[in-house]
Amino acid sequence: MIFVKAFKVLSLGFVMLPLLGCAVGTGILFSSYLRALSYAPDMEDTLFSYTTLGFAFIESFAFLVFGVAALIYSF
Repeated sequence: MIFVKAFKVLSLGFVMLPLLGCAVGTGILFSSYLRALSYAPDMEDTLFSYTTLGFAFIESFAFLVFGVAALIYSF
């Protein structure tokens, strides 16, 4: 039984690794938004809409990771 618990802990650790990618992706997304805004300040509304859409896609992946972690922990 101890091996099952140890495997759960290790698998939860591996499942949480993509959250690092989500954090890096969010940073790259908003830094690109600021760069694009400095080049074209008149397109602020359009750029912000695209940025929030990209942020929603990145965060949906992060929530999917939490769902997989909950699934692993429940079994």
